[in-house]
Amino acid sequence: MNPPTVRCQILDTGYCLASESMMIRGGGHQTVACHALVALLHHPQHGWLLWDTGYAPHMLAETTRLPFRLYRVMTPLRLRPELAVAAQLVHFGLEPANIGTIIISHFHADHVAGMRDFPRARFMVARSAYADFAHRRGLNALRRGYVPALVPADFAARAQLLEPFSGEALPGLGPTHDIFGDGSLLLVELPGHARGQLGLLATTERGRVLFAADGAWMRRAIRERRAPHAITRLLVDDMRAVRTTLERLHAFAAACPDVTIVPTHCPEAYAELCGG
Repeated sequence: MNPPTVRCQILDTGYCLASESMMIRGGGHQTVACHALVALLHHPQHGWLLWDTGYAPHMLAETTRLPFRLYRVMTPLRLRPELAVAAQLVHFGLEPANIGTIIISHFHADHVAGMRDFPRARFMVARSAYADFAHRRGLNALRRGYVPALVPADFAARAQLLEPFSGEALPGLGPTHDIFGDGSLLLVELPGHARGQLGLLATTERGRVLFAADGAWMRRAIRERRAPHAITRLLVDDMRAVRTTLERLHAFAAACPDVTIVPTHCPEAYAELCGG
């Protein structure tokens, strides 16, 4: 039986600036706008979901003081209040209370800055991601890309913490977790960039889409099997796993050419899907 189709709208929540040379080995020195893309999803039985929350005004408010102001220094931000997911929902006849589930790919600030705008949503995230995030504060948190104040104080009470997956494997990528048991939304582990990072394979009206989070920063990196610059080992959880995940994404792309792969910050994906 074919899985049900999920409606999908990809939203841009703003961007930071980074050098292409950091994003992909051998890249140029030009500055790249790294948009933070979010997916608004509607399941025919289970209603509205979000894949990540991207940037939001909270990001600016919580990075005004040290040590978190260093986040803006390392990755200059270009944000507008109207691009926050909560502000964009009105265009779809929705409000934050309509969002039942938010799937968190990982706890880096550019993926979770809008979480506090959804006081009724439940969260879905890897247990290992939360275990690494929950005890870190100050500079210890910032070194991992976390800004703890962005995460709701009642997160633990509203979260479903996922154990390592054991469901049917995706080619090249490994075991999955079937969110609703109908094959429409499959989570897969994409380790390396951040502890417990997840990807999401969605069966949508535009075909199958793999939301790859930061498993790669650019589609070109997947096609050409080019990892980020070696210096990013100072920023990621496990550089060896980053390279392994990139190889697995390359293998998946070769095995499933029908799937559109969407790394969260990929300029090519942004131009194609958001008209940039």
